[in-house]
Amino acid sequence: MSVSEKPRALFLKGCNEIAEVLIPHGFKAAQEGQTVSKRPNKDITLQLYFQSSHYNDENSVTIIPHITVYSKAVKIFDIKAYKNEYCTGIVWGKQLCYILGPEYKTWDLAKTNYVRTVSEIQKALTDTVLLLFDVFCKSPDEIIEYSIKQDLDISLSYFLVFGGKETAERVFQTRINQSRYKGQYMKLYNTLLNMNENEIDPKYNEFVGAGEFKMAYLQGLRLK
Repeated sequence: MSVSEKPRALFLKGCNEIAEVLIPHGFKAAQEGQTVSKRPNKDITLQLYFQSSHYNDENSVTIIPHITVYSKAVKIFDIKAYKNEYCTGIVWGKQLCYILGPEYKTWDLAKTNYVRTVSEIQKALTDTVLLLFDVFCKSPDEIIEYSIKQDLDISLSYFLVFGGKETAERVFQTRINQSRYKGQYMKLYNTLLNMNENEIDPKYNEFVGAGEFKMAYLQGLRLK
């Protein structure tokens, strides 16, 4: 790292160099290159966001890529369904490391790590992430079909907005049956059955996924 190349500058340099592989596909950089996004249609936004660390120094410059898909229609739906004006309309999102495998991983741009890190993340974007992004450039019906077949775990709200209640309820049932929190979900479900709807707060998560579960219940989805 040169004298003038401080951790923040090196981080942004890495962000912009990594993003070069996305620019030919219609993505545009913002926030000095820390965010790269594309709107393939009026509803969907595809986003790559680079997170770093407050603990960066000349020996370590962390970069953590986040992949997120947003829907304008889902945002409008979620604001009302969750009773929360701060909903952003996330349809699907993961850190890059969890797209590539089960282990948590961060990358380092400092010193001799720079070239290898840039190359590795670029390869992951071109080989894997762009293919996933392509799915969300398709029609809502195709997105839903792919999500169900590949167990992509997109937002239940997307099914409610674009797939209808019957499809959403089937997905809802399958996810609860397969969840490691199934016992907690069923206990919560029995509690909800004995509550007035105006007493149910989907903004509050008693455990992972409880808020979405309550939102689904308030939208009329039921378990068998």
